[in-house]
Amino acid sequence: MKFLIKTPIKSIREKCLDCTAGSRKEIRLCTVIQCALYPYRFGKRPTKAILDTIKDYYEKNSEPTRGLLDRKGIVVSDD
Repeated sequence: MKFLIKTPIKSIREKCLDCTAGSRKEIRLCTVIQCALYPYRFGKRPTKAILDTIKDYYEKNSEPTRGLLDRKGIVVSDD
């Protein structure tokens, strides 16, 4: 009996496909750089270009974003 074991990177790719409703094009166009899976979304080791994009993003945006919380008027205390 054969057991098919997915590698962690292939599992990440599957999660990205789930997130984009199965659209490979949307994975390529993904703008959610804050996502921990972003560098691995293609199902391969990230290229230097992808890592540079992430590095540039975090250099320009050193403060964490609140995303939709601000738009929806949700107040989160920092206590």
